[in-house]
Amino acid sequence: MSFATRLEEALAGSPFAGALPPPVASFAERRGGDPAASRLPDAVLRGLARALVTRPEVAGFVSHRPAWLERVAEISPGALARRAEALAQDHALLELPLEDALDAMRLRRREEMAYAACAVLGGIEPFEAVSDFLSRVAEGILGDALALALREMRRADAAGFAVLGMGKLAGRELSYHSDLDLIFLVRGDAEQIDGAARIGQRLISYLTTMTGAGVAYEVDTRLRPSGRQGMLVTTYDAFLRYQTQEARTWEHLALLRARDVAGDDQAGALLARAHAHVLARGEAPWAELAPLRQRVELERAASPGCVALKTGPGGLMDVDFLAGGGLLERGAKALPPLPAIPALLRAAARGPRVDALLADYRTLRIVEARARWLAGRGVDTLDAQAAGPVAELVEPGLDAAGLVARLDAARGRIRAAFDAVVKAGTIEALEP
Repeated sequence: MSFATRLEEALAGSPFAGALPPPVASFAERRGGDPAASRLPDAVLRGLARALVTRPEVAGFVSHRPAWLERVAEISPGALARRAEALAQDHALLELPLEDALDAMRLRRREEMAYAACAVLGGIEPFEAVSDFLSRVAEGILGDALALALREMRRADAAGFAVLGMGKLAGRELSYHSDLDLIFLVRGDAEQIDGAARIGQRLISYLTTMTGAGVAYEVDTRLRPSGRQGMLVTTYDAFLRYQTQEARTWEHLALLRARDVAGDDQAGALLARAHAHVLARGEAPWAELAPLRQRVELERAASPGCVALKTGPGGLMDVDFLAGGGLLERGAKALPPLPAIPALLRAAARGPRVDALLADYRTLRIVEARARWLAGRGVDTLDAQAAGPVAELVEPGLDAAGLVARLDAARGRIRAAFDAVVKAGTIEALEP
């Protein structure tokens, strides 16, 4: 049986069944004679077929990479964690000329996203493993990009330059095509800022510049003190002073989802001091957070017929606010090492309602991830009328109507939980 036929059979009974798209057929022809193609287990074959037929351009990309298919053939439970450990030790691109190294970073991201998609779409790895894996790939590329920047600037080390990862990067909750929310700090006084700013600018350039291999990551630095109006790099002292004396409640919410991810190893201690100050306040923030949440809904409302998975009523942002707001209200001696939303919420509240809320949060995140894979970009909305392919990737046999009904129910429960907390003025509303 030909490789193409095996791929077609792996799709039988699904909405993706039928003739393979030309790029996938070409992939099958080019790689069909590889030893790896003949030993793909059924689950891996199913994941590979679903990944390629839903993103045919990926098939064209990996068809020229026999080593990629060899890795895919070995996918088994725990494979993503093992692959992440191997990548963490692989810094060979730092030995390449700059242009080749930049291409290598971009190719790595594309290869590893496709690898992860095969694992999860074959039912071999859970969603959380994929999210952790994509985050660790991003951390590795970020670290290599910083090392390249220092190399090209002829600097021996980062000289106190630190990178804070914010949001989903900090909690290792990245999805396909996520951008990187970053803050740059420098240890020392204001005289160090100019040199540190040049490092930061070069680092951003190495991640965001379009090359023949695409873009590594989009970078967002708007969460820095004073946002767009603030300096790209802040000194440690200025950052701590801002967070303890000037930052607003929503900035404290963002600070709870911050982690040092590259550069100076003293940044973690600084961040712990900032976290300790914020967590010691113990003030209920709901009167401030509720109108802020409402404004986001109004400003970023989805188009008619679309589900706003992140910003809409009952979206992911409701759970983000509950997790961070709960910690601001109750405080804590320390944050979880990885400030993911489930960990933060469980640090603030416990009980069956919290468990149910996080199950609905997981549902929304899985749908968002599948929608992003299909779109090939970072989308946060779902077109209800065109949700069939997303539904099939979420759960084989699930149709668009069933997925939309599932989302409506999950979002309704999330919004009810959010409203209950706001009305009561305390996260206690989630507890028995």
